[in-house]
Amino acid sequence: MQKEKVHFEIDINVPQENVFDFLTDPKNIPLVLPGLVENYNIPELPIKKGSTFNFRYQILGVLLDGKTIIDEIERSSIYNFTTEGEVDSKWLQNMTTKNGGTHFTLDVEYTPPRSWLDKAKLTMIQEINRRDAEKYTKNLKELLEMQS
Repeated sequence: MQKEKVHFEIDINVPQENVFDFLTDPKNIPLVLPGLVENYNIPELPIKKGSTFNFRYQILGVLLDGKTIIDEIERSSIYNFTTEGEVDSKWLQNMTTKNGGTHFTLDVEYTPPRSWLDKAKLTMIQEINRRDAEKYTKNLKELLEMQS
């Protein structure tokens, strides 16, 4: 099955360490990621490579449940994870210092639905996912900049 990809970059006027700390606390992410209802069964913080937690995500009115597995985490710069369940995905999130703030890069690769009916909806889902990724990066920027 062909994988779909989404890529966004944004500059956040908040120190890199603050962006990293926010992103690596799973309870924060529903505040900025459209469609994410909740993260639960969150392990003790700080999370580390191999940590897992569950999520509930809603798209097109359908609730999807799954598990998040932390693949790579490097203090202040890298936070990569895989999701398994009703939708499989791989998230690569990189942070670098830029002009006293943070340059945030998001790459998401996901497996689209498998049935013919679902494939007919693929174009709509692709656009929703693209917009949600853009909103995620913008919401992250706005929330963190307001808090600083």
